[in-house]
Amino acid sequence: MSKYFLTLLFIFSFSDYIYASRGPLVIGSKKFTESVILGELSALVLEKKFNIKVIRKFNLGGTQITLEALKSGSIHLYPEYTGTGYVMVLKQGGLTDADAVYEIVNKEFQERWQIEWSKPIGFNNTYALAVRKNDSRFIGVDTISQLPNNGKNLYVASGHEFMERNDGFDNLVDAYSLKFSSSKTLAMEAGLMYQAVRDSKVDIIIAYSTDGRIKSFDLKLLSDNLNFFPPYHASYLAKQVTLEKYPELRKLYKLFSGLITESEMVDLNNKVDHLQLDPKTVAWNFLINKGVIKAELLNQSKDENFFAFLIRKRQYLIKICREHLVLSLLALMLSLLLSVPLGILLTRYVTLAKIIFPIINSLQTIPSLALLGILVPIMGIGFWPALLALFIYSLLPLVRNTYVGISSIDRDLIEASQGVGLTDFQVLYLVEIPIALPMILAGIRTAAVIVIGSATLAAMIGAGGLGDPIFRGVATVNNNLILLGAIPAAAMAILVDKMLGLLEKLLVSKGLRLASKR
Repeated sequence: MSKYFLTLLFIFSFSDYIYASRGPLVIGSKKFTESVILGELSALVLEKKFNIKVIRKFNLGGTQITLEALKSGSIHLYPEYTGTGYVMVLKQGGLTDADAVYEIVNKEFQERWQIEWSKPIGFNNTYALAVRKNDSRFIGVDTISQLPNNGKNLYVASGHEFMERNDGFDNLVDAYSLKFSSSKTLAMEAGLMYQAVRDSKVDIIIAYSTDGRIKSFDLKLLSDNLNFFPPYHASYLAKQVTLEKYPELRKLYKLFSGLITESEMVDLNNKVDHLQLDPKTVAWNFLINKGVIKAELLNQSKDENFFAFLIRKRQYLIKICREHLVLSLLALMLSLLLSVPLGILLTRYVTLAKIIFPIINSLQTIPSLALLGILVPIMGIGFWPALLALFIYSLLPLVRNTYVGISSIDRDLIEASQGVGLTDFQVLYLVEIPIALPMILAGIRTAAVIVIGSATLAAMIGAGGLGDPIFRGVATVNNNLILLGAIPAAAMAILVDKMLGLLEKLLVSKGLRLASKR
């Protein structure tokens, strides 16, 4: 009896130790520059000032993905805006007073999800309409209401999320009686729309008021004279249970209260977006200049060619290549374990095939981003939802090619094999699979290319991989970052395809290879 008591006592003591121990804090951000900088600022303070280990999960998708990740505990802290919480999350509107909006979002988030907002960081990053200063059509136009012909015949671009918000495009058009043409209204990545207006590809963009490219690209903001947009003061969000477990976060909240002015945020964004400096370096130097941490300033040359950039980022490149390869190959292997037996089974039960194939075909038609968005509230962010999504996308070519390869075998050959006394399993193992192998391997090669390419989207939900620099590069219009992800991803797909081609030569006889190409 005493042994059982001591065992239970040990278990309870050990569980208390686990509960009391603190793992690393996971800091998230959305996939635009300012959010990444704010995430990096908090991460650096936690690491250098409070000695807390931090995991960065930056460049996640939009508000839904980051907020769901916070709710589920996949991340512990991320920067958000009061207007976004007020309008997009709580579906409220009508207030323009900054303090009132803050009080509502903080109260509602605590009551609904036990999430607490920090006091505002100090700047208001609202939406604004931006035009080129040197465009003669906008001389003397200082407010949205003064747009010539209410915007008729003008090309306008905005970020994707803005098109769906309650304080977004449709309601903005209604509030100002604008006459933007649907054929001239474009939704694109936020980083690209600034290039588009600078290069006269569009006439107006829905910009962020603290974006550094407004000054760098010689744009001007049109005043929101009807006060359509609510205040968008930046704050940090964390669950109350996290704040209790990490009391340092409350010190972080206090430290960042009013720390960054609007002009300072514009300067930080400009250094990343226009000068293409590393967000971590920009954040590090800002904290030193503010006296938040004590260390030496870092220098980084903006005139850096791709090869020098590649050498400097080699450790990061190795890391994301490993993440990408593990994710892709594991998804492919798991799919193989299911798909080949399922494809064989469907050749035996044709009625079942008529049910299964429409289901698999339907799964294949779900857009990748939509599938990831569906999985995040269920599974959180990171490796596992990305693995499941890639597993689903690799099913169709594997199941279909296995099914077609075996179904197309001449029935006389099957009957002859059975006539010489082979069992059903022997027929499958010695006759059907060897003959169908070229078709099966073709399916594997197709699935491998699909999976490696689609795996770049996994970065949107914090699963890492080669998509991480691609999304960062698109957000900051940094070609070096885009190439850092795109070139290895393409090379990896080609290399895996070639390796599978060599495997086919080893496993399949020359006669069968020639027959499969006819």
